[in-house]
Amino acid sequence: MSKLDSASLLILGMEGLKPGKLIPLSRAALEAASSQNDALDRQRCGMALTCAVLYPIVVELVLKHLWEQDQGDTAMHNHNVHSLFVQLNSEIQRDVKSLYDQCCREYKSAIDIGQQQHGAEAMEVDMANLEEALRWNEKTVKNLKYDLTLQGKSVPTGIIWSSKHFWVVPGTFPNFAIELTRWAIDQNFKNPSL
Repeated sequence: MSKLDSASLLILGMEGLKPGKLIPLSRAALEAASSQNDALDRQRCGMALTCAVLYPIVVELVLKHLWEQDQGDTAMHNHNVHSLFVQLNSEIQRDVKSLYDQCCREYKSAIDIGQQQHGAEAMEVDMANLEEALRWNEKTVKNLKYDLTLQGKSVPTGIIWSSKHFWVVPGTFPNFAIELTRWAIDQNFKNPSL
């Protein structure tokens, strides 16, 4: 099975975990479910964090696939996807960056609406640019599974976060890992050498 096939299977699972609406979750509710609502929040959080754990794995698989097709070699067995990304041809870099930026625009729009409804302090969220997201990807694929604490700037994983809160976004919002995989599959059909 190829890296792209593996990524495709993982996104099928991620698709099934998307919620229908924006759900604010407190970090405190995650620690102890003292009510039915807290238990539901924990379940929603578990689904969202599963996507966040799978996100960097999928991004890594797809970028390694793109790199291998572009370079005609096997990618190193490490998690430094930023290093691979900057070695891709400029057209692929441009397309991936455009796709990432498109995903971020939708998240930023949701953040703006949230700030209008709940106040700027309540939703003090910064979105990572692509370079920051690729560096976040390496740390996250290594560490998130151990403590499930989202850190740094938000990336379009299906969750937006700040140091105090996080929100599960509606399933209609793009998840960059899913969108990147779909794009790579489409590129494979357009150009079988990719």
